[in-house]
Amino acid sequence: MKRYLPFAIILGVFLIATGAGIELYRNHDQSFGVLVPTGKLAFGKPGAEPPHMRGPVKAPVALEEFGDFECVPCSVLFPILKKVKADYGDTVSVTFREYPLDQHTHAIDGARAAEAAGLQGHFWEMHDSLYENRLVWLNADNTRAALASLAEKIGLDIDRFKTDLDAVEVTKRLAADRARVDSLELDRTPSVFVNGDRLTTRPITSEILHAAIDGAPLAKSGKFTFSELRS
Repeated sequence: MKRYLPFAIILGVFLIATGAGIELYRNHDQSFGVLVPTGKLAFGKPGAEPPHMRGPVKAPVALEEFGDFECVPCSVLFPILKKVKADYGDTVSVTFREYPLDQHTHAIDGARAAEAAGLQGHFWEMHDSLYENRLVWLNADNTRAALASLAEKIGLDIDRFKTDLDAVEVTKRLAADRARVDSLELDRTPSVFVNGDRLTTRPITSEILHAAIDGAPLAKSGKFTFSELRS
């Protein structure tokens, strides 16, 4: 019996350590585990200026989404992200960056439509309409005519909208956002950052976003999490 005692002790220590490690991982995952700190965001290209942002510029927590209007996961994330923004109000800002994937035939037209609407001060209305009516314009015989129909419904100057689809300003904004994408070495949509840390868990659910926001180190100080600041 005695000869098995050392083995039993070692096994017991291993199990205790493993259990503690699992519990630590669980607690860590609830706040920071879904976020991967990266220094790339600080050194990445700035993207289109001014950015399309919902919420205050100085919000304690800043979300940045790189999205594609043809992308299915992006369309699933759209209502989730919109609801989360409503839940947190002005304590959270959401910035959208254009990342139309090359393999998506109509994604570039969707991005151009959003940016053309932005030139008339209605980016977010078109952004929402593109996702809400995604199958309509994607399956239309004439994509641009379908996009013009969406533009008319949100009250845009249609003639200007049609012209602006290929405007230099739109092309420059798309190029600037793409330069940001490339500098951050992104390879998929949606890609989401929370105060500079990349959200890697997929799929991105409401619960995951809440956990990421509540556990995000504040962008400027890095000393407190958002949830600690509120408590």
